[in-house]
Amino acid sequence: MNGKTLISAICLLLALCLALYFYADWQQQRFDAALPVPPPADDTETGGHGKPDGEWKPADDAHDDTGETELIPSDDWQPSTGSPHEASKPENLAEADTEDPVAKAWAKLDELAENPFAWGGTADPRTPGLVQQLTPIVDYLESEAHAEEILGLLNELAYLRDPRSIETLVAYQCGGKIGTAPVREALIAMGPPVVPYLLPYLDEEDDEAMGVYVASHVLGHIGAQHRVELDGIVKHIILPKLEKQLGLALTDPFPTEIRIRDLEEAIARLKR
Repeated sequence: MNGKTLISAICLLLALCLALYFYADWQQQRFDAALPVPPPADDTETGGHGKPDGEWKPADDAHDDTGETELIPSDDWQPSTGSPHEASKPENLAEADTEDPVAKAWAKLDELAENPFAWGGTADPRTPGLVQQLTPIVDYLESEAHAEEILGLLNELAYLRDPRSIETLVAYQCGGKIGTAPVREALIAMGPPVVPYLLPYLDEEDDEAMGVYVASHVLGHIGAQHRVELDGIVKHIILPKLEKQLGLALTDPFPTEIRIRDLEEAIARLKR
């Protein structure tokens, strides 16, 4: 290859790289433009809410006198408690033998929900303010403005890795269908305490439900990384639910290939 040919090849390669870069940037801009914002809500609501004209704004108590966002939580803020996976439990579980491995796995889930800091994480003082800013939860289809602000708050909350943020992050990523890679990475990083919040989404049978995709991906990674800590939860709860979802996807007249792929990958990862 002579010098001129080499230079021409390099120029063509650089041109191709630039074209791919600008195409990826254009696609990202299209994606960002399609993301939603919180809908109008009553001024009496806590957290982010709507102005009378429907414009979304942060909570009133999250601003100082200059109008800058300060993320000051109300004094009575507390993360919700309880068993987020309760609706996923088998109806006859309460009557099961305490030595039954399935019953023991569900009891372990109660432990995960009640002790979110047992597997690490720190209670960051910024968490309450960010959670209030993102409340009430907004669905993807409800609006298309202010997406950048909401995604910024979600990514900031995800960065803190505070277990108290799990419910909000999962609600947006799965239920609200507003998610980002940093949110998914944070959920995987926080590990076992995330599991109770994701299990209900594995019961969804709607092929368009985003929660199934997110839950299968995140649970596949958490289950593989924390198999010992999760004890029988992977074998007796997560895997059966994933396999049921895969069966539904494979028998669907119009299957979604991405859903099938994600489920197969999660199952394979948990069976290694």
